[in-house]
Amino acid sequence: MRFGFRFRIMAAMLAVAGACVLAVALISYSDSKSMIEENYVQSLDASMTLQMNSFDDTMKEMYQTVQHISTMPELEDCIDTYLSSDQTYADGTEVARQLSALLTFNRWGSTLYLYLPEVEKAFSSEKYYAARENAGDAAVPWHERPDNPFIPLYFTDRIARASQHVFAYVEPVLDRDGEEKAFLCITVDERKLYYALLDDLNGTDGEEYMILSKDGMICSAADITQLGTRISGLSKRQDNRMNANMGESGLLFTSVEAPYSHYRMLCQSDLRMLTQDIREHMIYLLLVVALVFTGLIVLAKILSDQLYRPIQELTEAMDNVGGGDFTARVNDRKTDEFGVVRAHFNEMVSRMDNLMEQVVQERTQKREAEINALQYQIRPHFMYNTLNSIRFAATLQRNHKLAELLGDFIALLEASTQRKGAFLPLCEEIRLVQSYLSLQAFRYFDCFEVVYSIAPETEDCYVPCLLLQPMVENAVFHGIDPKRNDNRLEITSWMEGERLHITVEDNGDGFDMEKGETLDQEEEKRRLTGIGMQNVKQRMKLYYGDAAYFTVHSEVGVGTQVEFCMPVSHDPEEYSIRKSGTAE
Repeated sequence: MRFGFRFRIMAAMLAVAGACVLAVALISYSDSKSMIEENYVQSLDASMTLQMNSFDDTMKEMYQTVQHISTMPELEDCIDTYLSSDQTYADGTEVARQLSALLTFNRWGSTLYLYLPEVEKAFSSEKYYAARENAGDAAVPWHERPDNPFIPLYFTDRIARASQHVFAYVEPVLDRDGEEKAFLCITVDERKLYYALLDDLNGTDGEEYMILSKDGMICSAADITQLGTRISGLSKRQDNRMNANMGESGLLFTSVEAPYSHYRMLCQSDLRMLTQDIREHMIYLLLVVALVFTGLIVLAKILSDQLYRPIQELTEAMDNVGGGDFTARVNDRKTDEFGVVRAHFNEMVSRMDNLMEQVVQERTQKREAEINALQYQIRPHFMYNTLNSIRFAATLQRNHKLAELLGDFIALLEASTQRKGAFLPLCEEIRLVQSYLSLQAFRYFDCFEVVYSIAPETEDCYVPCLLLQPMVENAVFHGIDPKRNDNRLEITSWMEGERLHITVEDNGDGFDMEKGETLDQEEEKRRLTGIGMQNVKQRMKLYYGDAAYFTVHSEVGVGTQVEFCMPVSHDPEEYSIRKSGTAE
């Protein structure tokens, strides 16, 4: 017990201290991590915005260049000259030379293409690759038009010397009638753009930069195998100008959108690299916490020793009392909380000593009461045996009616004196009523009729013992006129949901309910019933509380009806006073 008490004290102190230190550490770590991430995202936003502005400036210049060249008269003359020539290799070289002369934009491997649908040839401003046959949409999407003309196309250029990914703008060249006679396309090499904008940024550990199209496809990255795919681990759409979203495996995805071209630069960062210093700091903090816990363990041991001494004295005194020594007392030396406990213990032991003497006296009285109860039990037993002897004599003399009446009387007597339990099934209560009415029918020379309308589902419902007998007795004494032959008594039961209804109704003279004189007062005046309605009312109140009631309705010259309403019960102990008192 001593070890358990000390252990609980130390565990409580360590738990409180550990919870406080851990809470401070977690809050500090969370705040530091959030501040680092916020500053990091802000720095990424600034650097990436600068790079995307450079990207936008290039795309804007490309768009303006292809728009300008497509309307130049020199380009129209070049096209007309080629179409009217023999279209030899030298003629194609001349077209390429003129395209190179018209292209003033020279950045990131820019190339100018001219496609003539009439002859299905494409011409390039690149040297040593003047023209290509059958250069339709399979090579370059000449006819593709984005919803926003400022958004550049991204595709694989298949008419260059080497297949390459490019950013491009395509512009139709119109004749004098407004018909498309050629297509002009300006491109920049994705690799050269990557090395100009992203390569220096990708030198930072734990960071990977790339350019995404509006629909999230990778258009430029360090790994060319990623081109044309989508980011794995990024579930949220990048819709705002700047987004910073957590992905899988602790990766942070930060992106900035270019306002002109609507392409995005995205940085994939490993937050574990950013928070490495914080984690090392947490390790140092945990070492400090371990040292603090060691000091707390020593302090807890000292305090537990001081606290245990008065408890040990109290425990020894309790052991003595448990062994039967009710003279044991604890020395009450201090006025602290333990002193209060000692005082209460001494007082409790004194009371226990007095109670032991009372218990001895009560046991003696209980034994005397049991002897008296056994003597009282003999009296009704003797009465039953005597009545059964009379009934047997009547049977021997073949007076079966008298024997039957004696049997009914014995059943009623047993129900009122020997029945165990306060509740019985409704079917047994009806049988007791039948026994009683059998005696009354003999008395009144069978001048009344009894009708039973008992619903089968109500027969096994438990009701208080002798619930109906007082009401049937009132109906017989006050509702039966021996001078009449149409006396009728009806007992009915039915169920409505979880409620049991029972009625006892006669067709006697009835009484005036408006006079303010209750049936109990009538009973008291006539003194014909042994158990009155007030007794039934009190028993129902004790058993059911407000969950049950009974009503009396009477009309002069029509008769009287008593209706009971109570909860349906299939357990004889459900509403017993003994069970209710135990539950309370």
